[in-house]
Amino acid sequence: MKWHKTLKYNLWLLWQGLSFLKVSKSIFSVFGILWLIVEVLTFFNKQEFAKELKLFWWLFLLIGIILVIYQNWPKHLYTYKVNNRDVSISIQIGDVFKNNGALIVPVNNRLDVDNNGTTAKSSSILKLFIDKIYKSVHSHLATDINQKLQDSNDWYSQFIIKQNPTEYKIGTVVPIFRDEKQYYLLCNATLNQQFRSKCSPDDLRNSLIELWAFLTHCGSKDNLVIPIIGTGRGRITLTREEVIKEIVLSFLASLSSDNYCEQLTICIHPYDLKKYNIDISNIVDFVRLHCLNANFSNINDRLDGQSIG
Repeated sequence: MKWHKTLKYNLWLLWQGLSFLKVSKSIFSVFGILWLIVEVLTFFNKQEFAKELKLFWWLFLLIGIILVIYQNWPKHLYTYKVNNRDVSISIQIGDVFKNNGALIVPVNNRLDVDNNGTTAKSSSILKLFIDKIYKSVHSHLATDINQKLQDSNDWYSQFIIKQNPTEYKIGTVVPIFRDEKQYYLLCNATLNQQFRSKCSPDDLRNSLIELWAFLTHCGSKDNLVIPIIGTGRGRITLTREEVIKEIVLSFLASLSSDNYCEQLTICIHPYDLKKYNIDISNIVDFVRLHCLNANFSNINDRLDGQSIG
């Protein structure tokens, strides 16, 4: 994202977070300092200097405004440690491709990265993945996927639910290692006859369960980065805030039986914050409280997803 767009979103977030009480508190605290200085100077018979200082009231007002901006400038990263686990969950506002860690890339259950040309016309994570990592050549990604499927044919054949075209079980994960970085392609949506993706709430939940299970048995304990999957081109009937909460709850539940990563970062694009009026404070409070109050001794539902026998 270009710097001027980043500044624009930061100013919007700043405006959204301001309140009359916050502004008043900062402004009055600065003018309180001015009053205190004037009173001290008057007490020591420095009335002339005190009068001259009063003429610079505008400078104190400017300092007050700067203080308001400094104290309320929006954060871009919120991280909370999960109780009783050496794991943390982060909420980050920014570009999902500029994070350190293994990136989860949502894809349809046909593993079709072209979608009859519709992928190239979209603004999906898959399209950006192809543009940034494969230099906009989707056939190279398709080759890598096919090679992985062939190399582990016995493994992936058990997840085929339909032939002609081949469709895989929701939650099937295909790991791709490219340019010294790990990626996990996650089947979380189906394709209709018009090559449009559709992710239902059940698809979201099932794909997450399978993802955590796969990472438990096949992952390399990388830090994980996940976008708000299922939204946008996924056409899920949940808000972005609800999807984030589903990801958090599913991830915490998976930690009841295994510890397979040290950090999960859920990335929110700044554009989504403004366009969909996402309440970041509500999300942050949700993550903080659930991390703080995680009690794995009370979680009896073990995940039953992809595992290596």
